[in-house]
Amino acid sequence: MTKCSTYAWLAAAFFTNAAFADVAVLTNGDRITGTVEAVSSAKVLMSTEYASEVAIDRSVVQELVTESSLDFLTGAGELSGTLEFSDGRQRIVAADGATDVALADIKSARQNYLAVPGLGSEWSSRATLAAILSHGNTDTESYNALIESVLKQDTVEHSVSLLISNEKAEEITTKDQFDLDYGYKRFISDQWYASGNAEYFIDELKNIDRRITLGAGMGYQFWDNSFGALSTDVSANVVGEEILGFDETNPALRWGMDYNRFFLANKLELFHGHSVLFSTDSDRGEVIGSSAGVRYTLNSRIDTAARVDVNHETKPAPGNSKTDVTYTIGVGVKF
Repeated sequence: MTKCSTYAWLAAAFFTNAAFADVAVLTNGDRITGTVEAVSSAKVLMSTEYASEVAIDRSVVQELVTESSLDFLTGAGELSGTLEFSDGRQRIVAADGATDVALADIKSARQNYLAVPGLGSEWSSRATLAAILSHGNTDTESYNALIESVLKQDTVEHSVSLLISNEKAEEITTKDQFDLDYGYKRFISDQWYASGNAEYFIDELKNIDRRITLGAGMGYQFWDNSFGALSTDVSANVVGEEILGFDETNPALRWGMDYNRFFLANKLELFHGHSVLFSTDSDRGEVIGSSAGVRYTLNSRIDTAARVDVNHETKPAPGNSKTDVTYTIGVGVKF
């Protein structure tokens, strides 16, 4: 093969691969290229290189072509496949053949991340900060910082979160918590995964000088797509605590759950996560941690969130209340 023909072949391969992108053709003839993330009853959500996520009114979409497979809900039932448009017809192309379908008959479509093989490594992180300062009859200072980071790598997922809460009223500290969590998933099938967890927690005002939790178990991912995700896991744990100056280590059973759901073309997100630690020590009881709220995306980098964090111990250290609740409204930065 000559050098010129080699260059021609590489150029053809490049442009052929570049042509494989999802395309939305509008009624006015405009073409939008990118990746179709989801289709709802009112919008087509596409990720693009030039404008991040774009929400297009379905009423102005005339043709839709996708490279990757989507899960469709139509009037005739559920289908999985790609979309193509040829000979004046819109089709869903599945492994067992093609089905003619009008865009108006597609009730929804979504990316199924469980079915998508991992391609390299991808970090996604967010830092959310809320602060309150008030002076007058009562001087109050409080801040709440939450940093979350997730690394997805082929069949493995790592997640790290750090929550720091501090409150002062009239120079008296009323809350001072530090909570560092780590989660691990290794998928052994599309939905089952081996799980691992670790936590380092401090709340000296509740006489918890240190709590270290380490565990391993199994989990199940019910779904993970462009509309949201739901997973749960059960693990055997070892809990080491220093309370009121006394050290003790006990085995425990942990159950955890994580859920999120997107609305309004992925701008509005509902989220909830919790864990329950069942100690074998009858004097310690159960420890329940929960975080739930709503998040609204302002642009590709900035969002705002309202969150409720709950820490409940059925048998707290003497002189402490069972439940500690924190309400937060803050601004988040994605990076």
